Amino acid sequence: MRRRVSIAIAVLLLAGLAFPQDKSKKNAEDQMIRISTQLVQLDVVVTDKKGHVVPGLNKNDFEIYENGKKQQISFFEYVDAIKGTRTVDGAAPSESTRPENINTITGQGPSENDIRRIFAFVVDDLMIRYEDLSYLRQMLANFVDKTMQPTDLVAIVRTVGGKGLLEQFTSDKELLRRAIASITVSGHPLSAFHNPDTERLSAAAASSGAPGDLSGAVALSGDSVDVASPFDETNTTLRSYMSLGVASFLIECMKPLPGRKSMVLISGGLPVLSNNPGTSPGSTSYFINDLADKATRAGVAINTMDIRGLQAYSGVASFDNTPGKSALGGGSSSGFGRVPDKAQFGDKNPFDTMEAHQGLRVLANETGGIPILYKNNFDEGLAQIVGASDGYYLAAYTPTDPNFKNDFRKVEIKVKNKDLKVYNRRGYFAREDRPAAAPVTKQDQVLSAIKAPIARREIDLEAMVLYKAAAPDKGAIDISVVVDPKKLKFEEVNGKQQASYEIDGFVFDELGKLRGGFNDTITASLTADELSRAGQGVGLAYSTTTTLPRGVYQVRLAVRDNGTGNVGTLSRYLEVPDLSKGRLAASSLLLGSAPPGEIKAEAPTPLSASRRISRKQDLRFAVVVYNPKLKDGKPRVQTQTVVSQNGNVIYKSEPEEVAITKAADQVIKIGQLGVGKVKPGRYTLTLLITDTLADKKAQTLTRSMDFVVTD
Repeated sequence: MRRRVSIAIAVLLLAGLAFPQDKSKKNAEDQMIRISTQLVQLDVVVTDKKGHVVPGLNKNDFEIYENGKKQQISFFEYVDAIKGTRTVDGAAPSESTRPENINTITGQGPSENDIRRIFAFVVDDLMIRYEDLSYLRQMLANFVDKTMQPTDLVAIVRTVGGKGLLEQFTSDKELLRRAIASITVSGHPLSAFHNPDTERLSAAAASSGAPGDLSGAVALSGDSVDVASPFDETNTTLRSYMSLGVASFLIECMKPLPGRKSMVLISGGLPVLSNNPGTSPGSTSYFINDLADKATRAGVAINTMDIRGLQAYSGVASFDNTPGKSALGGGSSSGFGRVPDKAQFGDKNPFDTMEAHQGLRVLANETGGIPILYKNNFDEGLAQIVGASDGYYLAAYTPTDPNFKNDFRKVEIKVKNKDLKVYNRRGYFAREDRPAAAPVTKQDQVLSAIKAPIARREIDLEAMVLYKAAAPDKGAIDISVVVDPKKLKFEEVNGKQQASYEIDGFVFDELGKLRGGFNDTITASLTADELSRAGQGVGLAYSTTTTLPRGVYQVRLAVRDNGTGNVGTLSRYLEVPDLSKGRLAASSLLLGSAPPGEIKAEAPTPLSASRRISRKQDLRFAVVVYNPKLKDGKPRVQTQTVVSQNGNVIYKSEPEEVAITKAADQVIKIGQLGVGKVKPGRYTLTLLITDTLADKKAQTLTRSMDFVVTD
C-alpha cells in the first residue's frame, strides 16, 4: 500500500481491536446508570408470568430500599428499547430518537442512533462439555438467523479459544456465523464435575449437529488450553474464575455503548462458591460483588445459562418423584436432608449440579439478569433473555447516607403487584464514577473511532473491498472508497470550493493483529458544478491496492475532516483462500450497470464503491469460481441468486448450471437482474455457489454484496 501506518499506531490498536473503546461525546440520556452522593439511578426490568416486559407502571408502583432503608424516588421513566421512546412517570411517550425505518442504516453499518439492542455472548469453553457443543451452536445459529435484527449489535466471545476478528461487536451475520462455527471445547483429561475419563470426540462428531447453513463456513478454531492439572481439586474453580475474568474485561469494554446491555454467560457450571481447597468465601463474595458493581456502572445485565439443561441421575427414577416416594436410597448423614450414595450416583452427583448452578444463579441475580438453569429448550430460554431487553425502567433517588466509603450497599426494589417479576441490580460500591478522558490529539481521535464497533456517521462514506486470485496462496485486493461531500467543510479558495480530509485504512488478520494500512491526506478542489455532481451520489473517489497472503481479514476505514474534526468510519470483512489446497473458492462479487434486457457482449459500467444503480438500468454481476471438481474433464457448478432487503427474501432464482469456460481450474458466472420494478432502497445480492462434484461438506459457499437502487 502507498503509506504504511506507523508502528506506534499498530501497537496502540492491538490492545483494543475486538472491543469498543470509543468514549467520545454521549448524550445525557444515554448515561443510564449514575452513581454519586447526590443521585443513584438504576435500571429495572418488570415482566409478567409469561416473561413479557410490562410497560405502563409509575413510580408509585415501586419501592426502593438501600441497606434496608426506604428511599424516595426522585426520577422515574420507562424506556422502550425497540421504539426508542421514553415515558417519564406515566406521561405521554417522548418522540422516538431512533429511526422507525431501518433502511436508514447505510453501508457503513448501524450508528449509535440506530442501535436498539446489544448482546454479548460469553461462551465458557473451559466448562462446556463436548456432548453439549452441538446444542450450543444450534441455539446461537437460531438466534442469529431468526431473532437478530439489523439494529442489533452482537458479539460472541470465548473464554480462551477465540480469535480477535471473530469476537468483535458486529451486526454482520456472516461474521457471527463464522464465530459460531469456530466454537470448540478446550478439553482436559477430567471433565468439569467428577466425571473421569471423558472420551474426546472426533472432529466430525464434535461438529455434528451444527446448523447446516454453517457447513460452508471456515472453522477457525483456537488451540486447546489445559489450565490446570486434572488431579487438582481446584481445577474447576480456577476455570470458573478465568471465565469471570473474561466477563469482567468485556463489561469494561461494553461501558461506552449506549443503553442497557445484555451479557449471556453460557457455561457448563460456575462452582465459584464451592468448598474446594483454596476457595475463600470472603474473596469469592468480594469478587462477585465487584463484578456486579462493574456491570451496574456499565449498564450490563449478566444473564446465565447452563447448556447442560435438565439432567437425570442414576439414583433418580424420574423427575416427578414426590418427596415421600423418592428413589434415593443408601447413605444418609446426621445433618438435615439426604446425602447421595456414590454407589448409586457414580460420577453423576446431583449436588455437583447444584454447586455449579449456585455461581450462575448468584451472578444473574446480582446484576438484574435471568438465570436459565433447568431448561432443555435452549431457544425458549434465550428468547426469555432477549425479550427482557425490549424495555426497562429507570429509577433514581438521592441516597439517605451521602458518605461514600467504598462500602457495598445492598439495593432492593419491590413492585406492589405481586404477580409481576422484578429483575434489578442488588447493590453497588459507594464510590463515584470518574468520566473517561476524551481523545486529545488527532491520532487519538482516529484510533478511538476506528476501534469502536458502532459506525461514526459524522461523515458519510461507502467502500468496496474486492478479492481476486493473484497466486495460489495470495490475493489481489482492491480497496475503493467514496466520500459524500455533503458533510465536509468546503471553503472558497481561488474561485473553487476546497476541502481537506484524511483517509486512514487498517488491515487486521483473524487474530486482531495489524497487517498493513495506509494514510493519505486529500485536498479536494472543485468547481461549483463538480461539487454539485459529487453531492448527487457520485461522491469523491479514492482507491488503492495491495496483496495479502491467505487468511481472514478485516479492513477498517476512517475519514476525518481536517476542517471540523468530524469522523466517518466503516469496516469490511475479507477472506483470501488458499487455492493450493484444491478447495472450492470464489472471488468477490463484481457489480456493474448495463442496459436493460438480455446479457449482451459489451462490458457493463462498473459500479463505484457507493454501489448505486438507477432503476433505468439492469444490475450486472459476475464472480470467478476457483478449483471446481471435474468429471470427464468438465466442471458441474450451479449457482442460485437471492435478493433480500432487511433479511426478507424478495427474489430467489432456481439453481442453474454455470457455462463452461476454457480454463479447467475456474469458471465464470455472469448474471443480470432488472431493478426497474423495485422500490428505491438498499438491497443485498447473495449468490449461492455449489460444486455438485465436490464433497458435500465443502461443496457450497456464498458471496454477498449490498447495493442501492435509485430513481
